[in-house]
Amino acid sequence: MTRSLPVLPLVPKELARFGRVVAPPSTAPDATGPGFSWWAETTTLAAADRPYGIGVLALEPTDLAFSWAERHWYSEELIVAGTDVLVYVGPHDAAGFPSLEAFRVFAVPAGHGVLLGRGVWHGAPLAIERPGHAVVLLLEGTGTSDTEVVRFEDTPVTIDTGSLRHARR
Repeated sequence: MTRSLPVLPLVPKELARFGRVVAPPSTAPDATGPGFSWWAETTTLAAADRPYGIGVLALEPTDLAFSWAERHWYSEELIVAGTDVLVYVGPHDAAGFPSLEAFRVFAVPAGHGVLLGRGVWHGAPLAIERPGHAVVLLLEGTGTSDTEVVRFEDTPVTIDTGSLRHARR
């Protein structure tokens, strides 16, 4: 059975159950200079006893669907979009597996991001119409010591592209 999900605009209230929105604030910058404006500590990432790793994702357009998800029990994950992308997130069910019915898909504009909470099921961002990229910040070693992956190829989830235009406003 295939499920289809609408794309939601990236609104803090809607994402709050899964994490936090990272976006340029509407307040005055903390500092400015030639060619830049700086807002310090727009959000915080929980401290740890090991450094954070910064990864780069190169994204290519593909079918707007997903059949896998991963989670990190001990690490928050920051995803910052370099180009417009879609991010899918969801809670777990009583048995700890992804609750596909409760997943949400968010349109993340270039320059914005999401800070995913610990234990939130998610996957790699999806390029919308053209190749793109995203930067990911995770505790060092998360990929080998704190990543659980589940595949559900028999019940893939499709993304309702009709809702995409509304979500990107």
